[in-house]
Amino acid sequence: MINVRHIFRNIIVPGAFRIPKTVSVNGSIDASVSGRIDGNVRGDVKTSGKLVVSETASIRGHIYATDLVVHGKVYGDVYISNKAHISNKALVKGDVNAMVLEIEEGAVVEGAIRKNVQPVQKNEHTTEPEEVKISAPADVAGSHEEEEQNTSWF
Repeated sequence: MINVRHIFRNIIVPGAFRIPKTVSVNGSIDASVSGRIDGNVRGDVKTSGKLVVSETASIRGHIYATDLVVHGKVYGDVYISNKAHISNKALVKGDVNAMVLEIEEGAVVEGAIRKNVQPVQKNEHTTEPEEVKISAPADVAGSHEEEEQNTSWF
């Protein structure tokens, strides 16, 4: 059965770039258009549009985009200024920074989840980002009050 939401999430506008699964890129990608990656990238990926990382894709570097859909593997931090969607087949080993975040059940995210989009720079004028903490259920954690204090999208 084909999920209609899945089809629309993966649509890329005309004029977008595409890296096929038979292509490996060693170096950063900086694009002013949306794109789809089916191959391997070793380097940062920056786009001012939407980026789709397919099931066959692997990115070893940071991602900077307006919107993001991940079905493959990302080994690096993710900075999304609008919406990030992480599918149930995705693996993200790094921090996820997005204004809106959608994570399907079964997705693996090994890193912090933050509701901000700017890369964190340590200096006197930078405030700490708003971090979302995911805690165990009340019967496991032992205290329901602790859960209520955490900030979340939920």
